[in-house]
Amino acid sequence: MIGHGNNAVREQQAAYAAVGMLQDHALVRELWAIEGQSDPFHVQRIAERSGLPVKWLSALPKINGERGMDKLMEERNVLLLRDRKSPFIEQFQHPLGRCAKFYKLTAYNNCNFWCEYCYLYLTFRACPVSTHFVNYDRMFKDIEKFDRQDVHDALRVLNLGELGDPLAVDDVTGLSEQLVPFMPAHAPHTKLLFLTKSDCVKNLLEIEHGGQTIVSFSVNTDMVWQHLEHRTPSPADRLKAAHKVKDAGYEIRLRIDPVVRYSTWGKDYRRLTEMIFDHVEPSRITIGEYRPAEGLSSHIKTRFPESPLLKVNGSLIVEAGKLRYPRECRIEMFRTIAGGIRRCNSKVQIALCKEMPQVWKAVGLEGKGLYCNCTD
Repeated sequence: MIGHGNNAVREQQAAYAAVGMLQDHALVRELWAIEGQSDPFHVQRIAERSGLPVKWLSALPKINGERGMDKLMEERNVLLLRDRKSPFIEQFQHPLGRCAKFYKLTAYNNCNFWCEYCYLYLTFRACPVSTHFVNYDRMFKDIEKFDRQDVHDALRVLNLGELGDPLAVDDVTGLSEQLVPFMPAHAPHTKLLFLTKSDCVKNLLEIEHGGQTIVSFSVNTDMVWQHLEHRTPSPADRLKAAHKVKDAGYEIRLRIDPVVRYSTWGKDYRRLTEMIFDHVEPSRITIGEYRPAEGLSSHIKTRFPESPLLKVNGSLIVEAGKLRYPRECRIEMFRTIAGGIRRCNSKVQIALCKEMPQVWKAVGLEGKGLYCNCTD
């Protein structure tokens, strides 16, 4: 269980935490770029911002089969800059209808944080290097085209956090400084959604957003952060960043996700809800449980050989193509967290992520409609 593992688990957690603290730049140590980009301007701009030299490659890199910290440092200490060939905007559709059909804007593939539960290890198993797409002109054209389409108002939100953390390395890329002001000037009917664990919000604070950018912070208990979310800011630091961004006029949402069950989970998540409202009043809080794909365990093991999640995964059940806590456990966890939120603030919207209507109803959220973090 988290926080109560053997010596090997504790030693692994300390080692991963130490690496994050020792690096002068916590996330990006190397810049790579693919030769023959349509416009090398942004590669040069990012190199100058970061002060890092560019290593030019003729093709996508092949990552070796090393395990543990060596593998993570090769995959997630790097930021690869290249053009995106696929559409920048695509619709997400849950195969069983447990999610609104939201739209994602893919400016990044993968992430430079080291969260042990990250589903992106499986998603990008063929090319696990963290990537930023630099053909911005095409991105902006895709946004303008989307803005002209006949899309329901509730779905006119472009989620930048589905396939990577859009603020984790924003100090390096500066994407937000170009993308956020672009919306009111060129896409007045569409909003952006930055979903992040980062406290890297300086770029957001003094730019014109026109009320068209939502910033959603993912937060968890200190126990989950300390043991599973390596190289990320603390939950308190994320909430302090949320306060700054709200003061700058942005809509703030929160995700408590993934909820992990361990010996003191109830007390810890109730304390988290209190800490949230000590810092910021979000417009909406979405709750989701730990729900790994069945194939994720092997990818966790190659990077975190002593991860406590490997034992957790063995106790879960298969439901809707994922490993999940049994329904009654989920309902208990969601009720506890929702109750804590309600005690602090009776007006904030509460939603569940990728859950069936029966669970919404059992948690006391019936009749609220299918809204969540990713819709307006």
